Amino acid sequence: MRRSSVLTAVGLLASAAATRLGAQAPAAASPGSAPAADARPSVAAAPLAGDIHLDGVLDEAAWSAAEPITRLTQRDPDEGAPPTEATEIHVLLGGDALYVGARLSDRDPSHIRALLTRRDATSESDRFAVRLDSRHDHLTAFLFEVNPRGVRRDGVVGADGSVDYSPDPVWEAAVRQDGGGWTAELRIPLSQLRFLRSADTWGVQFVRFIQRRGEEDVFAFVPKAEYSSVNRYGHLVGLAALPAARHAEVAPYVSGRGEYTHPGAGDPFRDGSNYSTTAGADLRLGVGGNLALDATINPDFGQVEVDPAIVNLSANETFFSEKRPFFLEGSSLFSFAQVNAWNTAGYPDVFN
Repeated sequence: MRRSSVLTAVGLLASAAATRLGAQAPAAASPGSAPAADARPSVAAAPLAGDIHLDGVLDEAAWSAAEPITRLTQRDPDEGAPPTEATEIHVLLGGDALYVGARLSDRDPSHIRALLTRRDATSESDRFAVRLDSRHDHLTAFLFEVNPRGVRRDGVVGADGSVDYSPDPVWEAAVRQDGGGWTAELRIPLSQLRFLRSADTWGVQFVRFIQRRGEEDVFAFVPKAEYSSVNRYGHLVGLAALPAARHAEVAPYVSGRGEYTHPGAGDPFRDGSNYSTTAGADLRLGVGGNLALDATINPDFGQVEVDPAIVNLSANETFFSEKRPFFLEGSSLFSFAQVNAWNTAGYPDVFN
């Protein structure tokens, strides 16, 4: 009798476990539904034959040779739904640069939001972004973004999804608006990326944002209920035998200063004016495909653009952020412990 009771209890436990596992198993995707989050989309970079003239028009024959990406998925506002506007993206690989061409159709082009701002400034504009995990380490990615007015934003995407906009890599973009929407051409030099020559695959994410609808369309879709960062990007293939990214960049600067004072009476050494000149340079040397050396000589705030004018009527001092390139390069490596506490004090930054 006791043995029969034990067997019955074991049978009930096994049945309950099977029922629970069956309930947790994902349901089969129905035809036409959004792509599964773990299905990594892939795109091949076609070899570039000929030259690309960056004018915002995809009229070169090379663009036709690249297989277009036409399937994006909404993250906002209708999660998992097809985009409301068509998008076509081409990727080409040249000898020294990666080219991305995008045709961003719009049935109402007169309502495309396109604001003219400074580089890296946030604006309520339509935009197209390319995110490249060129190291394919699923931790960091390079961001290249452009809006319909040609304003560029660039930075480094961290493992937590945060973006450091302080780096200013050298790259080009051209845009063109017409009656069917707008077009973007991007040229991203390989010298501005960090990659392993032996790797054939990079991580990639394409993002289109339509401002008036608050719509975000992505290439590699991940539900908002799941963690989405660089580790969930799609794949960019066809990158074998890349040239070595050894390069040298020198950014010299010269600044002048004039000081006008009232010299004391009878001072033979001062006439009321004093002039001085300062010079310096930043040096960036590519040691390898995944390593770069940064150096600076006599850095000065005069080597960057002038800060915007601010009228401060409060009792607090005005703080201007660091803009000298040498001190901004790689600064995200020293920014950690960023706990999102949802408070007005902001994020705690350590050594930054």
